[in-house]
Amino acid sequence: MKPAVFLEFADRQRCAEQLASDLAQVLNQTLAQQARAGLLLPGGSSPQVLLPYLAAQALDWARIDLSPTDERWVAGDDPRSNYRLLQAALPKTRCLDPRQGDSPQGAASQWQAQLAGWLPFAAVLLGMGEDGHFASLFPGMPGLAAALDEAAAPAALPALAPVEPCQRLSLNLSLLCQAGWLGLLVFGLDKRRLIEAALAGTTQLPVQALLHNARLPVNIYWAP
Repeated sequence: MKPAVFLEFADRQRCAEQLASDLAQVLNQTLAQQARAGLLLPGGSSPQVLLPYLAAQALDWARIDLSPTDERWVAGDDPRSNYRLLQAALPKTRCLDPRQGDSPQGAASQWQAQLAGWLPFAAVLLGMGEDGHFASLFPGMPGLAAALDEAAAPAALPALAPVEPCQRLSLNLSLLCQAGWLGLLVFGLDKRRLIEAALAGTTQLPVQALLHNARLPVNIYWAP
């Protein structure tokens, strides 16, 4: 296992500014070597402070392929859609909507096939919930162990959340780790304690599998 890198900031603004700068550096390095760069970002509340700073970075956004790490099975214009959030914040990217199918399974298969052409991703950033989930890999959901198996084939899959909207789409840990850079953005003391427990190996929550993956280190960005 490669050790995680814990980056601590005095406040969320400084954390977001540094993370945006670091992501831009990774993306620019990738674009200097190839025509396009793949970027995966979380939805929900985690990235909302980050996105304005990221949008302000000096990047050739038209050459960046963007996808959410997971999505809610809701209508395209639903304000809870991760795709909708990212597309609005970074409109110059080529943003991929995971919901390209009549059913969650069909959409997951189509999404997985499209992402296969992006590999390896230049950068993958994740958020984490109070229950230790990342992407839409929730504690206790059916198929969780297989989704967290880093030796599994990289895949997208239907997922279930304990809160509405329950039906989700998510990438598995193996696919999320197909990247040159992997990050985790977390805020608040409660989440810091959870991260510390996961790093120590004293919890069985999904985030522990992420932090102990053997493929590449996780860059943890934390602020109170």
